[in-house]
Amino acid sequence: MTRKLIAVAGLALLAAGCGKSEAPVDDGAATATPCPVAGENGVVEIQEGLTATILKKGYGRVAVSKDYADVHTTLWLYDANAEDGKGQETWSSGGIDPFQFQIDSGQVIEGWDRGVTCMMLGEKRQLKIAPELGYGERGKPPVPPSATLLFEIELINLEQPE
Repeated sequence: MTRKLIAVAGLALLAAGCGKSEAPVDDGAATATPCPVAGENGVVEIQEGLTATILKKGYGRVAVSKDYADVHTTLWLYDANAEDGKGQETWSSGGIDPFQFQIDSGQVIEGWDRGVTCMMLGEKRQLKIAPELGYGERGKPPVPPSATLLFEIELINLEQPE
């Protein structure tokens, strides 16, 4: 019986590591919300104005509200006429020193809070973020007003708050 339980638990972990499960997300509400699952093309429709394209699958648990996330990231202004939509590169963590933030704490734009939630450790995704989930009508130099953003984000570490 114990071996059967261990085997079932191992299969559940393996399925989660493949990014195929709908893991619950603690968003501070009374009930957990499942993580959206990528289609065959690797695209996840997170919400209106926010899509993620999975570039590299992750492993382990998913990021949840209030986790501290360490990421490597690059930001481009979205350009429909540019290759892969990557217009002008405006910022990068450089792949050396990660950028750390706490999910759902108001430290980053809403598109990041929503787009990093449900990422698995080691996962790399591209987030396309509409202006209303980014810097909006005001912009924030060097991001111009009403800009659609394209981020490439790799989740390299997750820590639960104490």
